[in-house]
Amino acid sequence: MNALSLFNDWLNNDYYGTSGCYGNSVSTPDVDVTENKDSYILDMDLPGRTENDVNLELNEGVLTIASSSEKNETKQIEDKSEEKKENEKPQFLLRERRRTSFRRSFTLPKDIDAEGVTAGFKNGVLTVRIPRKPESAPRKIQINIA
Repeated sequence: MNALSLFNDWLNNDYYGTSGCYGNSVSTPDVDVTENKDSYILDMDLPGRTENDVNLELNEGVLTIASSSEKNETKQIEDKSEEKKENEKPQFLLRERRRTSFRRSFTLPKDIDAEGVTAGFKNGVLTVRIPRKPESAPRKIQINIA
């Protein structure tokens, strides 16, 4: 199997990464994928998010990573306006740090150990380790005399 076919989500993405120069632009987080003999490693840049903002799901060989902007936007506003009244929302004069929702899906190869998948979050980078099943070695079969 071609290692690049492991992560084929860009064709399935409605927006093919970043789209649009004006108005609403949609972006997906940058991802690096590496492999070694024991596992695949996926690193996704998620600046400004925490492990509580991200949902991971592995279902029938498809790894999906998603985050909603609605929860993040509300939390960001609440954190910055603790001293303000509950009903009062801040009025932005300039707003460039907008969080968007995203959802990325990756079709994984057949040689993964789904039970052993782990994820960690450090310094705005999500790291997902996807272990491989041990390769089955050829087995010599003994012929018995009847």
